[in-house]
Order: sequence, then C-alpha cells, then structure tokens
Amino acid sequence: MDSICAAENFRKPERWNSVPIPERVALRAVTNVDVQPDGCWISLYSVASHGYSQIGWQDSRSRHVVLGHRAAWVSVNGQVPMGVTIDHLCKVRRCVNPEHLRLLPNFENARRIDGKDWAMGTCANGHDATNLIRVKRTTKSGEPRWGLTCKACKAIYYARHEARRKEKS
Repeated sequence: MDSICAAENFRKPERWNSVPIPERVALRAVTNVDVQPDGCWISLYSVASHGYSQIGWQDSRSRHVVLGHRAAWVSVNGQVPMGVTIDHLCKVRRCVNPEHLRLLPNFENARRIDGKDWAMGTCANGHDATNLIRVKRTTKSGEPRWGLTCKACKAIYYARHEARRKEKS
C-alpha cells in the first residue's frame, strides 16, 4: 500500500481509535502532571501546535503518539469508543484530569465554537435555528463562500452595520 492510500485510510472513522492505548502509557499520562489549584492536571509532556499534550510509546512494530487527555481517559475509563471524542469541561487543552473530561459524539464536539455550548436546535447565540438563510461571505483570499446563519443573527449584524455606517456619515 502506498503512502497516499495509507493517509486516506487513516482519515476514515473506522481507523480512529484503532490503536489501543497501553495501560502503562495511560498511567504515565496521569502521573506526570502539575496539579493546579483549580483542579486541572497540566500535563508535563510535550505540546503540539494545536495546544494539546502528546504522549507516545513504541511497540515491537512501530511508534505511536496520542493526545495526553485521551491516554488519561483510558487510565480511568478504558478505551475510547468509536465515533466519539473527548471534550474538556474546563476548556484547558493541556489538562488531563479525568474528572474534567467527557465523551461527546464527534458531531456534537464539532458544532461547538470557541468553547460555547449551546442547545441543539439553536444557533451559538441562542436563537431558534430553524429559520436559517444562505449568506455570502468572503474568505481572506477574496474568494466568495456561501454559508448558513439564522435570521435573528443576520438582523442583529445588519442593524449594527447600519448604525456604524450612520455614525461615519
């Protein structure tokens, strides 16, 4: 199998969580920490560019690296089931305290923005999200891109825009 096929296969959901985290690695994840007054256990392992700690191990065939909070979850709760992700209740990416972690379906975790939790059926600002409209946005490169927003958020944005425009004139 060439490297392109291997990379494509790795991105498929059936490959996620496909390598079980050994118990010895999970134990290391919760013992090499700096305990904070707020209850967070800040991992002392290396931190990747995304801000999450990483922990690795080597077996007879290959090397593996997982996120520190995933290994910490395994130390208390067992392996992470397929189709779910681990979310930080404390919003601290380097925290590996199992009491600050929860399981969420991948979809639920992906719809959360900037640490906000909002009810299903509402937008991030709490408005009823059943009345969505298409809006045209511009990317940083100047390319047009279509997206969805709720009518209430669009009305608020437009009112603020008009107020600023009137202030300038």
